Amino acid sequence: MKERVYFKSKDGIKLCGIWDMPKKTNGKAVILAHGITVDKNEDGVFTNLSKLLKDHGYAVLRFDFRSHGESQGKPIEVTIKGEILDLDAAVNNARKMGYSDIGMVGASFGGGVATLYVAKHPNKIKCLCLWNPCLNYDHCFLNPTLPWLVDRKDKMRVDLKQQGWTTLGRRKFVLGKKLFAEMAKLHPELEIKKIRMPIEIIHGDKDTYVPYADSKALLADMPNGRLVTIKNGEHGFHEPREQTNMANIKTLHFFQKYL
Repeated sequence: MKERVYFKSKDGIKLCGIWDMPKKTNGKAVILAHGITVDKNEDGVFTNLSKLLKDHGYAVLRFDFRSHGESQGKPIEVTIKGEILDLDAAVNNARKMGYSDIGMVGASFGGGVATLYVAKHPNKIKCLCLWNPCLNYDHCFLNPTLPWLVDRKDKMRVDLKQQGWTTLGRRKFVLGKKLFAEMAKLHPELEIKKIRMPIEIIHGDKDTYVPYADSKALLADMPNGRLVTIKNGEHGFHEPREQTNMANIKTLHFFQKYL
């Protein structure tokens, strides 16, 4: 059963989400935090993950961050601190639904947001799963070295200086200079080292958007962390189907063990 819900972030932004409810519940919930420029479906991969988790008894909330999908806001207004407020609103919605055992999946940019959120609110969720997470903003956005932005970084800097915004990806998603100023000050790659709950990072070793090496390097400083490598995996695990299935199954097993 699917249930569309609306709830507000602490600063009044109206957010839209979908609860996927199992026929037979295990009393536990998982919240899915999508990446930048996409929405609660994460180009279909969150839809598939949600179905798998639901079929195994988990209630799943996938929602649109502000300025994405069906939630309020304009892309130029996106901030990391705002998305942290959105994530807290989603967690509070799950609690109001009666769930106290809550797990979280953060994908790509949503992975960094989820990490910052959990480091700030360590008692609100039980375990954290990160999919190809953007944890080092310098490596991903400010001084990118991977193909998707390396050829655009100079143009982006000029855009931000001259007009106060730039665009990202094939959707030409508009991002403002306030977001880039935040990325220079916030460090999920450091905050994750403070987290003591179980963490699993699932990352493709051929990711051309977020450096796989960043995830691999974190293991030494993550006492409860584990890295699952998707061999020849690109960003997002959209295809081939075998990689999508592996990411989904590994995520399910993680929650079955720790949630």
